[in-house]
Amino acid sequence: MARIPLIEPEQASADVRAAYGEMESIGFPVLNVTKLFANNPKFLNGLTQMALALYQNPVLSPRYRELAYLRASQVNVCHY
Repeated sequence: MARIPLIEPEQASADVRAAYGEMESIGFPVLNVTKLFANNPKFLNGLTQMALALYQNPVLSPRYRELAYLRASQVNVCHY
């Protein structure tokens, strides 16, 4: 059981449902972490705006974007 409730699309307010729709429009599914952030609609809106800025009209091709993710993981000693 989650300690913080997850806001399901059916239970969400209109602005949260709109944010979910925007995330889905750029190819992101509504993950549990997104549902968690929906407890604070302003935070979810900020996250959505950041995701849109980064992914809606990407400058890098998917191939180079993936290389950037891999290199950042190497530099930060993270397992991708």
